[in-house]
Amino acid sequence: MSLSLRKRFEEFAPLSENDWEAIAPFLEEKEYAKSDFLVKEGQVVRGIFFIIEGAVRTYSLKEGREIHSSFNLEHEFVRELQSLSSGLPSRNYIQAIENSRATFISRNKLISLYNTHPVFQTIGRNILEEMAITEQQYASLLSQHSPEERYHFIMQQRPELLQRVPLQYLASYLGMARETLSRIRGRIS
Repeated sequence: MSLSLRKRFEEFAPLSENDWEAIAPFLEEKEYAKSDFLVKEGQVVRGIFFIIEGAVRTYSLKEGREIHSSFNLEHEFVRELQSLSSGLPSRNYIQAIENSRATFISRNKLISLYNTHPVFQTIGRNILEEMAITEQQYASLLSQHSPEERYHFIMQQRPELLQRVPLQYLASYLGMARETLSRIRGRIS
């Protein structure tokens, strides 16, 4: 199974061979062509995804407009926690924006691992903390910064998005019109 996932887990806590052997059978590697959906609105999310290769977007629809809330690239966990935790249908779409490979583990299998291998509780908690911090940074970015400051943040913190994410998606994510983003990019270039 994915060596990159193991390395990512070990950023949070060391894994013994026994721990890795316990989780390996539960991991499903899946491939998604560009535009394929990992999750659609109305589906109940049954597990978590780890992006091995490629890129995905998370968005919802509001009055026919796509509102982007995240982009996940290689070595990132895709977050759709509300549906995963509550068992309620998702309000979001998660879609590949490049040909992508992801590792999936179901929530039920993860919970059983928590009971038999406590190291996965530590890893899971740390992943959730990382996701919460990312969500908080994003909320702060939108509410406390000007459009130009938001763009500068992306340039400094996630420059790969500028190369890999279509402009209209990035504008939505940054809470601005595509034309505004184009003007900002023109001034900075």
